[in-house]
Amino acid sequence: MSDIITSISYDESLHLVLVKLTGTASSTDVIRNYDVITRYAHARQCQKLLIDVTELRHRYAAVEVIDVILAIKDKLAGYAVARVVGFDGYLHDLLIQNAKRFSLNAENFECFKKAKNWLEKAA
Repeated sequence: MSDIITSISYDESLHLVLVKLTGTASSTDVIRNYDVITRYAHARQCQKLLIDVTELRHRYAAVEVIDVILAIKDKLAGYAVARVVGFDGYLHDLLIQNAKRFSLNAENFECFKKAKNWLEKAA
């Protein structure tokens, strides 16, 4: 497990992977963590990811967001990704906007309940 991923688990009743990310992440950290997360989900045949990034701070420039998306878009194809973000969401919003440009099924939410509800309806 990565030092940014503080917890990762599979909820069989909801059929989703729950992930908590904390600390400070470079663009390389983000890419590496999505590798870990998608491998974990794939091993459980799960296509729904609920990722808590409320305590994660990005340590890279906004111009690197497109590089991150290009590096993870193929890994996330076929997944529904609900991200619970904090108030400091500029880079989080930028990530989602660019993810949608590449047809990734991803959304940001301010609370777990809305994120979970969205995932329950996601195909």
